[in-house]
Amino acid sequence: MNRTAHEMRSAWDAIADLDERLYVGDPERAEDELMALFGRLGADPRGGTCVEVGCGSGRMTPHLADRFDRVIAVDVSPRMIARAEERARARGLGNVVFEQTSGMDLAPVASSSAGTIVCYLVLQHLPSRELLSRYLAEFARILERGGEAFVHLPVLGEGLVPRLWRQARNVAVPVVSALTNRPSSRASFRGYRATWGEVQRMLAEHELTIVGHDVLRHSPYRFSVEVFLRLRRGR
Repeated sequence: MNRTAHEMRSAWDAIADLDERLYVGDPERAEDELMALFGRLGADPRGGTCVEVGCGSGRMTPHLADRFDRVIAVDVSPRMIARAEERARARGLGNVVFEQTSGMDLAPVASSSAGTIVCYLVLQHLPSRELLSRYLAEFARILERGGEAFVHLPVLGEGLVPRLWRQARNVAVPVVSALTNRPSSRASFRGYRATWGEVQRMLAEHELTIVGHDVLRHSPYRFSVEVFLRLRRGR
């Protein structure tokens, strides 16, 4: 396991022991958030296989299991997966499979096997532009023909000031992490911020077409907006 993968796993294992409402999301709001994600992108996907990328403690997983014939829920953290499996057992879900990933790819998921991908409140935690691009490439790999990915990510504003802030942030995060040793201070939680131009270039490189999008301008992330994407493999 390389250093980045180890850092991602250890950070999210530590966060798994904390209050999920503060670091992952309120489970009571999970269904509403999922409906809002689909609704703002003009979709109502159902049936077939859904891959949930970054399932965390499984707060959205039961609601996906209600919609799809099969759900493959993946996460980098074995502790998160253990919590998600416990939640699934309590709900009696028989159509969910949990898989642990390296954090560097989605290798447990077969190519062209997913009719739907859901990736919500996940990509903002990836620690580098290269890893963000790799995840998008993996989405293209595992989508079946005609399948769609529903993706959320904060996007950095264009211009000099946001880029200078990003450079300063990239320097500051490792320093603060070393001083505090809090999992929420690590790069694997703080993540990398890509601009819209950078995101578009990644999508084009991996032949992912935007078939729907929405923007929420009131973002908790500095110099950023919240972008919601409905993506399809191919041009």
